[in-house]
Amino acid sequence: MIPITEVKKNSVYDYLYNAIRTGDIKAGQTLTERDLANRIGVSRTPVREAIRKLEEQGLVTHVPHKGVKVVTLTVEKVKQLYEVRELLEGLAARTLSQIQTPEIMEELEGYVARAEKEAVANNIKELSEINSEFHLTLARLSENFYLEAIMTMLQTQISLMMATSLSHAGRPLENIEEHKMMIGAIQSGDGDFAESTARFHVRKAKENALKKIEEGGNG
Repeated sequence: MIPITEVKKNSVYDYLYNAIRTGDIKAGQTLTERDLANRIGVSRTPVREAIRKLEEQGLVTHVPHKGVKVVTLTVEKVKQLYEVRELLEGLAARTLSQIQTPEIMEELEGYVARAEKEAVANNIKELSEINSEFHLTLARLSENFYLEAIMTMLQTQISLMMATSLSHAGRPLENIEEHKMMIGAIQSGDGDFAESTARFHVRKAKENALKKIEEGGNG
């Protein structure tokens, strides 16, 4: 579990969201207001509000007679999620290829540099964070309000699988190389090339996520 001291700097929602995203709170785990309030050292009201927000985002769900549980994504849901993500990420890459600037390319390359450093240290949690930031940045830099909003929502769902997905042997380095390919395609200014490269990356991510489910992991 993330250190309780982190709650002093972030909201209860941030604390719970990050714990779920990093796998400190596992898929299928039951959450109770009383236990969480005692663990974090707050009243039950902010915990209740945080759980409500997590439920709205599809990260937890109420199970009759069992309480609130962290969502476990099924194979079908994962397929649907990545099908939509592939379309949107392809659009983001295509758009960026037409508006790319040295500043945009420098920002994207910065994520790759950070990821390479953490890969050497085998810091999967930090890699997961950088990976999420990279993809959300693609949407943000596209300057398409709706694309960014939808991608942010999807990334919340994808976060349920990210930590275990990147723990797959060899996947962190593959992921970094695919990001490099995306950046190169965007920089080329060829919209078709940029879109196809981004979509290839998402398909590879989907394959890995489904493989982890088959092995018994949540992504």
